[in-house]
Amino acid sequence: MAEDHPVPAGYLPADEVAEENNGRRTRNRLIILGAVVALAVGYMIYAAFPGSALYFLTVSEFKGGEEYQDGRLLRVSGKLVPDSFQREDNGTMARFQLVDKEGDGAGASLDASYVGVMPDLFFNPHSEIILEGSYSTVGVFETDSILVKCPSKYQSLDGETPEDYNTYNSGSEAQAS
Repeated sequence: MAEDHPVPAGYLPADEVAEENNGRRTRNRLIILGAVVALAVGYMIYAAFPGSALYFLTVSEFKGGEEYQDGRLLRVSGKLVPDSFQREDNGTMARFQLVDKEGDGAGASLDASYVGVMPDLFFNPHSEIILEGSYSTVGVFETDSILVKCPSKYQSLDGETPEDYNTYNSGSEAQAS
């Protein structure tokens, strides 16, 4: 006859030990999987919005800081200087000047160039214009893209649209006079 021996304290049968180890392995796998997924999502968010982290300077900040004029990609914010916009007939190359959005426009101005179709609100005197590009060695800000921030409140353009607006934006973007 087999005698029943008492089970020592802290001793678990083999099948209970195996179940506990499987539970730990599953939990560890889930923790590792969760960490990998969180890192992957974080990287995708970081990689998807690299340009949005680019700070923009005002015209006076840009002109006052020689370190910004080294050809690196950056953004400059300002407003269009009245009557500074120039574009050759049937051309896409435009030249214009920006000044600080706040103030009377008597401060520093920035000569800029852009190749392409101008945004609709570019000529609105109440709009803030943000240029993204780099400063060339010839002293012109070569713009890759233009962002136009709408005025904070609606302000009518009646009587403020230049007479030759349609010559700047020909085709489907031209507004009927």
